[in-house]
Amino acid sequence: MEAQVEGPGSASGRLFSGPAAFKVATTWGPWWALMAAVAIVLASLGVAIVLLAAGVIGGRDAIPGDSIGIGLLGAWQVSVSALTLLAAGWRGRASEVLALSGPPAGATAYASALGVLLAFQIVATGLEFVLIPEQMFHDLRPFVEPARGPYWLLILAVIAVGAPLSEELLFRGFLFPALSKWPIGARGAAVVTTGLWTLLHLGYSVFGLVEVFLVGLLFSWLLWRTGSLRVTILCHALYNGLIIVALRYAPLPAALTGG
Repeated sequence: MEAQVEGPGSASGRLFSGPAAFKVATTWGPWWALMAAVAIVLASLGVAIVLLAAGVIGGRDAIPGDSIGIGLLGAWQVSVSALTLLAAGWRGRASEVLALSGPPAGATAYASALGVLLAFQIVATGLEFVLIPEQMFHDLRPFVEPARGPYWLLILAVIAVGAPLSEELLFRGFLFPALSKWPIGARGAAVVTTGLWTLLHLGYSVFGLVEVFLVGLLFSWLLWRTGSLRVTILCHALYNGLIIVALRYAPLPAALTGG
């Protein structure tokens, strides 16, 4: 798993055959990109706090429930996405730096990636349910009431649209290619960026954090093989979205609903 510097090649973009399609097109150095990523995260947090203080988030007309938490997260996601696009475009074309073009393999890449993701999600969920259901319920319980409430589409938008866009743009799109320039290469960059991404999910159970880390490595591999961040954004959206849809429509055990 080694990233290629942008240039001519014969990458296939297929998951299991031919050379990988990912190419490093960023001019950002590893350390500068790492510092920029930290600045983006902190600045976006500041934006969310300012909006909260100004009453834009959680005001009198806010929806019932945890509207402040939802609003803060949504504002953070929008800010992260915008600042990442600006940072990528500051020293190049954002679409190239962030690998936002479609995969060379076309629809085959999307279908193969989604198949691998669904297999992973089924296995991971099955193992959690059989081996450590209490940890699984701990991680899912905060999402049950919002997912079953009247404003569940807003929750779905934040979790299945905002999170994939902002997180993939920053971690896999912006940071991963820059860190691939280090001697650790793409493999090491995948581990580092996935570790940093996992930190966003602190508060999950130990097994939940392990699952987040593993799916992050999977997203990095999908980006490396297909050469397109569109693939990882779609997979991330499906991964998160299926959880919210399942919590809304699937019959849930009393241990999860608190009933």
